[in-house]
Amino acid sequence: MKSDDSVCTQDARGLVTLARIETHEKIIQFLQNERRGKLLDVPSGTGILSSKLKEFGFECCCCDINPEMFKAQGIEFKVADLNKSVPLETNHFDFITCIDGLEHLENPHNAIREFKRLLKKGGKLFVAIPNYLNIERRMKFLLTGSFTKPVSQEMFKERFNCNTAMMHINFVSYPTLRFMLESNGFHITKLDIDRPKPKMILLFPITLLIKLYCWFWPKKAKERYWLKETLSKNIFSGGNTLIIIAEKS
Repeated sequence: MKSDDSVCTQDARGLVTLARIETHEKIIQFLQNERRGKLLDVPSGTGILSSKLKEFGFECCCCDINPEMFKAQGIEFKVADLNKSVPLETNHFDFITCIDGLEHLENPHNAIREFKRLLKKGGKLFVAIPNYLNIERRMKFLLTGSFTKPVSQEMFKERFNCNTAMMHINFVSYPTLRFMLESNGFHITKLDIDRPKPKMILLFPITLLIKLYCWFWPKKAKERYWLKETLSKNIFSGGNTLIIIAEKS
């Protein structure tokens, strides 16, 4: 699934990445430190990420709702809709990668439940979502009332071919994702970003004022709103994409 603001790049095999290349690089970097095992990449897009991970020794399987996009060779592929049941065996995978997928779903809660079902105990989930809580996006929402550009019916037909699976239709923020993960027996082990955004320095005075205001909040209120995480450097002043690693208990 292509993110609304992603930048497409192509590798030597002609496979196109539909997510930000820095996100793929971070995911590969983290997985290189893991033992090799069975890995599910969903939604897989063209299959570029799984092709790279296969070269590092992972036994890869791919799923996507749009089979016509998948171009990778020598990797098992199944059509799957994460809003529904994924046609794969329970407790089968050591790792699942879900890059820029949850925000495209009508029911991201179902996707997390499916990831829990598909992963072995102790298996790891690697999720990348848009960083809706960085200061730039918060300011855009304050000014426009929307996290992304509104989609007219004309754009829906011409750009998205009347397919909501290609759109950001569910704004999954860090608190929402954390709730979904913990409700399904996952615990977060790492939080990272794709890359820093240099222009965030221009919004530093606003971030400073917000942090100063929240500093006076009662301790319980800070804990209730998870301000330690949501005002952290990675989220509040971070990049376009959040990368979360969670382990199934």
